[in-house]
Amino acid sequence: MALNGFLLILKEYSVKNYRFWGNQQSLDDISARYLGEQIYVRTTLKVHWLNTSQLTYYKAAAIITHLDNFKKISSSLTFLLSLGSERVSLSQFSNHKFTSTWNIDLGSAQLYDVNVALKPNMNNPIAVLDDYIGSKLEHLKHVFANQTMPSNLILQDALIINKKFIPYDQTSYTMPLEEFNNLYRKVTDASDQFLMDYFEVDENVITSVTSYFLLLHKIVKLTKPRNIILTDITVSDGLAIERAQRIGLRKQNFDELILTTAENMATRYLTSKSHRKNVTLIAMHLFDQLKKLHHLGQRERLLLQVSCILADIGNYINQQGHYNHSAYILQSTKVLGLSDTENLIIAEIARYHSSESPSSSDTHFKNLDPDVQMKVAKLSSFLRIADALDDSREEKIRKISVSLRETELIIFAYSNQNIALEQWSFSNKAELFEKVFGLKAILKQRRQSQ
Repeated sequence: MALNGFLLILKEYSVKNYRFWGNQQSLDDISARYLGEQIYVRTTLKVHWLNTSQLTYYKAAAIITHLDNFKKISSSLTFLLSLGSERVSLSQFSNHKFTSTWNIDLGSAQLYDVNVALKPNMNNPIAVLDDYIGSKLEHLKHVFANQTMPSNLILQDALIINKKFIPYDQTSYTMPLEEFNNLYRKVTDASDQFLMDYFEVDENVITSVTSYFLLLHKIVKLTKPRNIILTDITVSDGLAIERAQRIGLRKQNFDELILTTAENMATRYLTSKSHRKNVTLIAMHLFDQLKKLHHLGQRERLLLQVSCILADIGNYINQQGHYNHSAYILQSTKVLGLSDTENLIIAEIARYHSSESPSSSDTHFKNLDPDVQMKVAKLSSFLRIADALDDSREEKIRKISVSLRETELIIFAYSNQNIALEQWSFSNKAELFEKVFGLKAILKQRRQSQ
């Protein structure tokens, strides 16, 4: 009913270009597909589901773009705490740059369920809930154990708190730490009736208010902020920014958020930074020089870059068959800002970046959509060549040039060292490129002047 009413409003204003997103945090893929189909049948609206990593990405992009003085604020250590229905994300910025993010299983729905379950059976449910929240934050204690410098903490999507403190003509409110501590004590000691009157909410929302103050208090103890900045800038603002980029109204690029997350993951799994940097350099050169051949866009270029960074993370489990381990890890861990399909693409590229090639006999490959199969095959072929050219992990080849001819691609590798290993690896790994593009790939060494 509400969606049909929304469509009527669009019609009244002659809006024909629109897009409909849904939060998939509380739904598995099958349930989301069912619900999406039901919505489409009843309204003709096609739902574009957003996973947790996408929601975190768009929320961060919105804060970076729209929060007053964010550039000045983020010159020092700054944290962004974004509340969600199933999960909470805590992102870190320093020296104007995004540095890391953590997802925490403490969404509003989960906290509400725990609180409701505890209340009838506990004399002091707040103390038990406080312990429960603390257990979910235990894994972050070592991350902040050595932090001594004060920070800033931005709180996003705390709707009830925002309504109380953010002026109607503003998008944010800065709350000094002392004010927050006083408010925390007031909330945790108050009766339900007082909270209902103070925040102007009904009794069904009180549990969320108390839970979020308990969570926020623990985050404050971890991050040591001077101020807490409340903001009503949301994921919708991030989606609007992304749309403006696509149609050329904004030139701001947030790929660095995605690439930083990939680098953090690669570091966590102890991959060689010099190797992934060299492989990325070669793969990006191939992609850029062969645009007429592959017909892929900037988003696919980004996926190749992410794949170069993460392809070897499976070595952390076992060097033998590491490409399959890489795929497994990437299927289980979403990269910030990537859709489920894009995460699947980088997982499959990682699977095929080494000795195995995509095959119709592979269940995980043959079940992909045809256009996804082609992206995986094309991007894997570039990564395989780039990986072969640093097979020794000694960065013998740091520069290449390409010559595209009618029936062959000649790659000139500039190096004064013995690259016999790289040539042998190239002869094996270039086979996928030849199958995908129908061109013979040839590697030639060129000496560099001293």
